[in-house]
Amino acid sequence: MNTPPDTAATLYSPDELPVELTAEPALIVSDITGRTSRALDELLPPAEPALRDESPRFAHFPWRNALVKIPGPRTFRRLRLDRNRHKLTAAQQAAAGELRIGVVGLSVGHAISLTLALEGLAGEMRLADFDELELTNMNRIPATLMDIHDNKAVVAARRISEIDPYLTTVVYSGGITTENIDQFLDGLDIVVEECDSFDVKVLVREKCRSRGIPVLMETSDGGTLDVERFDLEPERPLFHGLAGDLQIEDLVGLDRAALTPLAVRVLEPTKVTAPMAASAIELGHTVTAWPQLGGDVLLGGATVAAAVRRLVQGKSLRSGRVRFDRDSWLDGLEDPIDTAVADDGPQAAHSIEPLAPPYEDSRVEAMGDRELVVHAARRAPSAGNQQPWEITSDDDTVTITLDRARTSTLDVEHRASAVAVGAALYNARVAATARGVLDDIEITDDAGTLAGRARLKGLDTGSRSPDAEAELSALLARGTRRGVGDGSPLSAADRSRLHDAASSDRTRLIALTDRRDIDRYASIISRSDRARFLTPELHREMFLELTTDPTAAEGIDVASLDLPPAMAGMLDVLRRADVMALLDEWGGGTALGADAGSRVASSSAVLVLVQRGTAAVDYLRGGIVAEQLWVAAERLGYAVHPMTPTFLYADDDETARALSSNHGDELAALRREMLETWPLAADEAPTIVLRLSRADSPVEVSRRLPVRG
Repeated sequence: MNTPPDTAATLYSPDELPVELTAEPALIVSDITGRTSRALDELLPPAEPALRDESPRFAHFPWRNALVKIPGPRTFRRLRLDRNRHKLTAAQQAAAGELRIGVVGLSVGHAISLTLALEGLAGEMRLADFDELELTNMNRIPATLMDIHDNKAVVAARRISEIDPYLTTVVYSGGITTENIDQFLDGLDIVVEECDSFDVKVLVREKCRSRGIPVLMETSDGGTLDVERFDLEPERPLFHGLAGDLQIEDLVGLDRAALTPLAVRVLEPTKVTAPMAASAIELGHTVTAWPQLGGDVLLGGATVAAAVRRLVQGKSLRSGRVRFDRDSWLDGLEDPIDTAVADDGPQAAHSIEPLAPPYEDSRVEAMGDRELVVHAARRAPSAGNQQPWEITSDDDTVTITLDRARTSTLDVEHRASAVAVGAALYNARVAATARGVLDDIEITDDAGTLAGRARLKGLDTGSRSPDAEAELSALLARGTRRGVGDGSPLSAADRSRLHDAASSDRTRLIALTDRRDIDRYASIISRSDRARFLTPELHREMFLELTTDPTAAEGIDVASLDLPPAMAGMLDVLRRADVMALLDEWGGGTALGADAGSRVASSSAVLVLVQRGTAAVDYLRGGIVAEQLWVAAERLGYAVHPMTPTFLYADDDETARALSSNHGDELAALRREMLETWPLAADEAPTIVLRLSRADSPVEVSRRLPVRG
């Protein structure tokens, strides 16, 4: 090793600072600890107390005649690398700080070593280059005119030290030779080889292979990154065997004319870029050295750093070669406008009923009695607008049968679907009553076939009911309004009317009107929604429910979600399963449930409808009352938004856990929290949860599938 002086900062503790240094009149002294102390106070999560007690240091940079007071090493690293978090975990960053990396060749190697230093991907870096910086190097080496004629390794070491004086740099200003290579390699974890001399390339690989050290190389042509995992494959041929079974002895005495074909074979002549292939022919004629662009070199720093990160993260990084060819990428530019037009172009038409306007007397008046009953049944709400029913009719009946194929993970034992069938049956009953043709209502569950049936009499001859007609008008205008409310309280009179609407011999209403209760439920729904986002299957099903297709006959229109602008702009990010997986890995994602929580917190009330029994027919009967309650709330002027937690239809902890492979325990705990806060009798189960608010958002009446029976 022949490290020249003044290549790295000298560090002093406050009580070790030489008097003669501080007495130097031309010394430039600065102190960054005031600002870094404030930055430490602002860190999230808060910094551990030990960092605040850590003694500062003084870093002396003799080539700048500068002395800087800086935080102690642990505090410095915590602050400098804080923005790495979530790209690297704390454990991975700590492991990276222990790496010892050697870089051979400090032209391309300068950008690579700089990037590794910036990202904190090494605790020690050994830099080897015999050459001095020249003006012709400055199309690709991020140095300055003041560095010209300094050794390239020294220039890189100084720049790294000015970024992080705690990072150890060792300079081999004589480059790599057969005499010093063993010393250079001792204790290294990774070698990055970027030198111009083909014989040194071979020497480095031979020695690394014998020691089991992986070698990375970035060729700066077409973004080619080369990985040779000699640590995993001790017998692997050098350069993947592309230049044959090379030995260092084979290169003795060869001139550039003989070495160039070997270098081209290593680069793979059919795959190098045309300018590089042509330059190989012109070497020594019209060009003096291999061409390199600054952008390609900087890209090389990024790709090598990415490879080192994968090693730190324990991800797969096998031997081989990959190309990050920016020209090829740019050839494949896509115009988002054209793509959007194509995506929104003509699509297969569905036979659907468009989004319904508020109740239109003339339209309904023109319908026959049975047609109206079917139409009203179809307008019932269902979870995710799945419409889990088959509606059939004949001369004197309209039958709504549970369709078990239209379901989801959260529809435990088809309970949410049964509630929807009950809501449809309520609508059918009201419509038949309004026309005076209702004979009777039947509920059956024969051999697992759950159905509700409205029996009709004297079609088109019945005596109309004004009260039922008013109910029908409100029912057909019913819709979901998801907007944020104003938090105004529920009046005592309205509360009494809602209790009346929800009361039957098998149901009761728990009305959360106290602000503490509403906030408690907001916390539960927020955590429940977070678990739903972070559970892969639930996340997938959630976004399958959403649609932007104006011809879709089912699902929830994204426009109807009334999302805040920030969340609407992030919707495509929220769709991504890989993003959710990372949030889950980090223990993050609190913001995923924040929107649901804030909507509940803005409510006038939260209504928890409770039924007796957990059989399918019990949920169907509960659905009848749920729809009656919904319509009653809207007639009182409230916006209604169903906000049932993920675990609502799980009747025990084991079922709640089964809903999520990775957040099952959390869902079970949330279920217990809800039951402990608002207890139920042993024979009771929740039917639905409705959020009531005073909101300005428009009523959203969902589109509907055609009648299938």
